[in-house]
Amino acid sequence: MRINTQNMRDKIEALVKSDPELANDDKRLIATIWWQEGWRDPELLSNLKKVSSPETIRRTRAKLVEEGVITPSEKTQEARYQDYKQARMVI
Repeated sequence: MRINTQNMRDKIEALVKSDPELANDDKRLIATIWWQEGWRDPELLSNLKKVSSPETIRRTRAKLVEEGVITPSEKTQEARYQDYKQARMVI
């Protein structure tokens, strides 16, 4: 599911305005967003606190790609490039 970057910025800003503590806890922010997007697992936040953060996983994967250790498919690389271009225009 591709998310419009501006919509996500607006969503995060509104959530933090309504609950400033969300600015201090990424896992709680992620759980709140995922809950709003339909993931209705009552154990979501407690489970998120037990596992690696999505950002750590993403950054590590990106570093391995940068180092040439792993290589995503051409289709995936193109999709990521298109997402990057779209996000760059919005930000």
